[in-house]
Amino acid sequence: MKTFLNNQQINNITVNDHQNLSSMNTTDTNQNPVDVKQLTDEQRKDLMAQLAAEEKAARDQKKKDKQAFKQLQNEFLDKNIDQLICLQNSLEDHVKNLFKDYQPVLDLKKMIFGENIEAQESHTMTSEDGSRSICIGHNVNIAFDGTESAGIQKIKDFLVTLSSDYENAQKLSKAVNVLLKPNGKTGMLNPARIIQLAQMKDDFKSELFNEGVEIIQSAQHKVKSTMYVSGHKIVDKDGIPKKVTFRFTIE
Repeated sequence: MKTFLNNQQINNITVNDHQNLSSMNTTDTNQNPVDVKQLTDEQRKDLMAQLAAEEKAARDQKKKDKQAFKQLQNEFLDKNIDQLICLQNSLEDHVKNLFKDYQPVLDLKKMIFGENIEAQESHTMTSEDGSRSICIGHNVNIAFDGTESAGIQKIKDFLVTLSSDYENAQKLSKAVNVLLKPNGKTGMLNPARIIQLAQMKDDFKSELFNEGVEIIQSAQHKVKSTMYVSGHKIVDKDGIPKKVTFRFTIE
């Protein structure tokens, strides 16, 4: 026989002090947030302590994760760095030997086409059928011999003559100074910007400006930097011809 409680009996149910409210499986208790204002001082103290403990645990875990990350990085480095150094050393030796092997070819090339051939930045050898090719050479940087400072001064002197039109002079000076700004690492002018500067000669139509640009351009010279080997070969892969390319650069 089932027994049903009426509304009066339900309203008369009391909760003892030692009863755990969280153990009551009611929808309102699970969904409604805790009202801090309704907590006692001791309950607030316990809640703050719990939050502080959770924050500390999160900080400690993050610290452990960072330590584990650093350790994993070091393990990766220790495992692989020596192999890469060996590969680099082997690659450098191989590229240098390629340049030595090419010297007899270069000597004959000079005899046929003239001494200026040696001044070329690269040399390419390709088979008659085009199935394989090797190019050896040097990467080239543009440097300045120091005389460019005289050209820069002439351009600045020219900018002073534009003072009659102050607003335009300010704009032009700013633009030109940007083009004349040296590289932060090398301390040298940017060759690409010098090209832009030279394109302004027709705009200014000034002999002083033109002289300055020409001095800067004359101060430029090429400097060989890194050595490289590149090329390709057509190989057979599962009955299908495939072009395999390569490029290696060394200091």
